[in-house]
Amino acid sequence: MNNLFEQIDLKPFNWVYRRVSEKDFQGYYHWHQGCELLFVYRGKGRVIVNQQTYEIKRGMLFFFQPFQLHKIHVEVSPETPYERSILHFDTLMLGESNLNHFPGLNSLLKQLQYGVNELQAFDLEDIYSYLYEVYEIFNKSLQTKNWEEDAQLFLMQLLSCIRLKDYNTDTNVTSNLPLRPLLYSERLMNWIEAHYMEPFNLEQLADELHLSKSYLSRSFKRETGSNLTEYLTIRRIKEACQLLEMTHKSVEFIGESVGIKNASYFIQLFKKVVGITPHQYRLTHQKANH
Repeated sequence: MNNLFEQIDLKPFNWVYRRVSEKDFQGYYHWHQGCELLFVYRGKGRVIVNQQTYEIKRGMLFFFQPFQLHKIHVEVSPETPYERSILHFDTLMLGESNLNHFPGLNSLLKQLQYGVNELQAFDLEDIYSYLYEVYEIFNKSLQTKNWEEDAQLFLMQLLSCIRLKDYNTDTNVTSNLPLRPLLYSERLMNWIEAHYMEPFNLEQLADELHLSKSYLSRSFKRETGSNLTEYLTIRRIKEACQLLEMTHKSVEFIGESVGIKNASYFIQLFKKVVGITPHQYRLTHQKANH
């Protein structure tokens, strides 16, 4: 579970073009400090974000908010490779200040970045050929002296495609869309979201969801590629990181706040997941902000 937090150099953005995985794709729950736009050329699997599960397929565009816990769970093989392009960016560097003359796109970007329970997966398969060309042209432009302007234009083109699909731009439309039943994993993640700060009780979880302990564990593993314990741990450590950054509470207090009463175990678990101790994490964050 290492590399839970993905530190990426965003000066002004990080770009990955048409990366292909045919084997040994290790998905894991993680978050990073900038926004992420993930475009899929080929692939089969699921994206798990904000207690929601979305299908991975050709033409899908995903938007992940800063520090938002998510996981890419892909079934890869030489016959079903996973091919994608990824843009990590800081909106202060690439977006907001350059969209003042485009209030609609600027509003959409802020909605995607800061909104609560926003749709984060956009099926753009019907304009796949256009997006394919947009990505290819932008990748070529990075070799020119005008790449910064092209990066801003590229972001606006992607936002325009999202807006073209009327996602999140008309609350009357989106509020009337039929809702699919929640997957078992989504029900489990919703429960964990409400109870992760408490000592974990598998029997209570099973009783409240009216499932057997073995069945809910198997269902979560099948749908997410991870086990319940891993997800619960990641969720707790993510909250602990935020408390270490934003408060001066003691390590012991923070451990209890995320459901881990044994301070020594909390420190050990934090170091296993993040790679450094809670104290070192706090010091590193303080140095990064001064």
